[in-house]
Order: sequence, then structure tokens, then C-alpha cells
Amino acid sequence: MIIQSVIQTYVFNQSGGVVTEPVNGNWLQAYCEFLGVTQPVNASWLQALCLHFGITQPLYGSWTIALANYYGITQPENGTWWYALSQASGVPPVTAFKWNENTNKYNIETRKWSLNQPPPANWEDNTTLWENETQEWQLA
Repeated sequence: MIIQSVIQTYVFNQSGGVVTEPVNGNWLQAYCEFLGVTQPVNASWLQALCLHFGITQPLYGSWTIALANYYGITQPENGTWWYALSQASGVPPVTAFKWNENTNKYNIETRKWSLNQPPPANWEDNTTLWENETQEWQLA
């Protein structure tokens, strides 16, 4: 496979090398479908990808910058945000669950609850109301 674009490189890297062909000529559609996202949002596969990761607003008016921010990328590389994204390794970062900030719908949630670690607080002894709890859920 010959890599021809930074978006193609991003998709290839993030899918662990599984996605090697675009769908309908679109690399982001291919990656979205790999992740189980079957429809664009507002005719945009980038926005659909962002929403899949829980990104609900563009950053500085840009969904690309919002996606880069999700990966912890704070500035473009080689003059572009997509080049910076293409250099992001592996799977996107996993963020901890926060009850009042989780925007994913239950049927598209891809993050997993930890079974290997005890909860951050002993719920039987905890007198803090859930909406006032400051500790975050821990992921495996």
C-alpha cells in the first residue's frame, strides 16, 4: 500500500493498519465505518468521527483542530493540523468517565468500565451525592 495523504496515514495508524482502502473515495468514512459509525453528521464524516469520540463542538471554528486537541496536539506540524494528526500514534487517548460530561449515547459508547481496578471511592461508605462527586471513574 502506498500512503498518499496525511488523512490516509492518520486512518491507517489509528486503525492499527486495518483500514487500507477508502470508502467512496473517503478515508474518514472508511475509518468511521471501521469504528461502527455508519452515517455522517451534517454531511461530514469528520464531524461524525468527532462525535464518536465525544467531541461535541469545533475548536476555534474547526472540527480538525478539535480532533487534534482530543489527541493532545496543540499546534499544527509542517504547517497543517492533519499532518500533526497523521503523526499521532496508535489508538486515540481514552478519557475517564465523568457522569455529567459524558456525551456519548449508550449504544455508541466504546469506552469500557474497569473490571481490574477498584472504584475510586468506596460507594458503600461514600456520603457524597453523585452529582457532587469530584473523583473520576478509572479505566482499565
